[in-house]
Amino acid sequence: MKRYKIYKSILFLMALILVMSSCESFLEENPLDEKTTGQFWKTESDAVTGVNALYFGGVPYLHNIDVDGGWTPKATMWGGVMSGLFVDKRKDRTFTNASEGANFNVESFDATSQKMWTEFYIGISRANFVIANIPAMTDVLSETQIANFVAQGKFFRAYAYYYLVKEYGDVPYIDQPYTSLEGIYVERTPSAQVYQNIEADLLDIISGNALPNVAFYDNDGYVTRPMAQTLLAQVYLQWAGAPLNGGSEYYGKAAAMAANVINGGQHALIQPNGSSTDLNSAYNQIKMTKSSNEIIFAKEYDQTSFNVGNSYAVRSIGTDAFQWKNANDESVFKPGGDVLYNAYLPSDILINSYHPSDIRNMEKQFFFRTYTDGTGVDHTLNNVGNWAWFDAGSLINGRNGDYNMPIFRFAEVLLIAAEGLARTGSEVEARTYLNQVRRRAGLADETATGDALIQSILTERFHEFPLEFKIWDDIRRTRLYPEADGVQSGRLKWTPLASAAIQNKPDGTPRVGAIPEYALLWPIPLSEMQANPALEGNQNPGWN
Repeated sequence: MKRYKIYKSILFLMALILVMSSCESFLEENPLDEKTTGQFWKTESDAVTGVNALYFGGVPYLHNIDVDGGWTPKATMWGGVMSGLFVDKRKDRTFTNASEGANFNVESFDATSQKMWTEFYIGISRANFVIANIPAMTDVLSETQIANFVAQGKFFRAYAYYYLVKEYGDVPYIDQPYTSLEGIYVERTPSAQVYQNIEADLLDIISGNALPNVAFYDNDGYVTRPMAQTLLAQVYLQWAGAPLNGGSEYYGKAAAMAANVINGGQHALIQPNGSSTDLNSAYNQIKMTKSSNEIIFAKEYDQTSFNVGNSYAVRSIGTDAFQWKNANDESVFKPGGDVLYNAYLPSDILINSYHPSDIRNMEKQFFFRTYTDGTGVDHTLNNVGNWAWFDAGSLINGRNGDYNMPIFRFAEVLLIAAEGLARTGSEVEARTYLNQVRRRAGLADETATGDALIQSILTERFHEFPLEFKIWDDIRRTRLYPEADGVQSGRLKWTPLASAAIQNKPDGTPRVGAIPEYALLWPIPLSEMQANPALEGNQNPGWN
């Protein structure tokens, strides 16, 4: 159970957090007797508690955060909704309505921004406590334990700052735990410096032996070297694009770091030579697996054993499914305290862009259109549902589910390598990596060169990760937006954002120029600016 004091500003929160999570494992949290600062960080149990807390807050907790409670998109979905490429069909929150109306103003986005900002700094605070206190615990921890625990802290600090800098630009960089209010007000650090600090943390833990060089599930879900390498490859890819425009140097670094994961041999594609098209397909295994080495990092859930459940299932299917009856005239689903609603409906432009031979858009792979209940009655959805999140046992039994949510996958590593190489002139090798992903999906090898190859890689990212929340980052770093390029062509036309026809602004209607460039960064939360004099008058441009 997490215990922390609530303060007006997250910087005040950071000042007095002591690390207040305990978990026997990632999936079970038990309350501890409260300890003062001087009493904590004394025993091996304290150290394990502090490290395990890293997995329950910060960036991984975006999978649990919504807007003001109720039937809304999770924080993971906010970028996709803002892009217009995914639609919240309930539309009962300010954020969704303002985004669909392209009303990018501080008042409409402040509540969502505050939730993200707060969670990122919670993760940073926990990491800073681990990094600062673990090295002094030589009387109760071995050198190997100390190195590993500190490496986990640095991974999660880098992970949180990576999200902060791409979501907000310049941000206060804090790398020491607060134990008093002294020095609490911190100015925004330039983005370039934040990226350099992220890189330093990750290179430090990758270069040594503190992290095991094994697959995620072989390490009981703790941080591994391939996890850190994959995160750094993502960091370099983002750094290469806008707004820092690091260019060829960082595209090259992204490709090289991705190659380290590829050549490391710890991870691989499921069904690499071509997926089946049934419920045993690679894409269904990605959904259900808790052992596959395609998964480099996942948000873990276990409703059955630990009451820590995945609530994506109720967001996988529309409210029309409430009306479904089986052969016994009984309701098919019992969502149990929640309701069925599609808070992240894929846009037509995405669904219609898959090639007919692309397995990923076939029935019950990533998406679905029909469902047969346990009594044999067939049902048809009013809107395309998200099969990757659908969990029949969860919905039938009225509880959250057990499926984990992939965060990093080997397919993404292949596509990072492909893009980095394509943008630095190594097109033959780039196509080699790209075509591994395409072949598994049932597609012919790509032979394009130049800009057409880049466009193919960006399209492949959208088609491979439609429900893993990559698209907003791709729009942000490339300043390109996907437009239709024929129906079922397998292609998309990536167009400069300023002149692109933005989808669903409002729902069902495209609108040119509906996303101003300033909206690619979130506004600094107003309460943070009020509480921290160092932020006063320093709002992100366009949100003033």
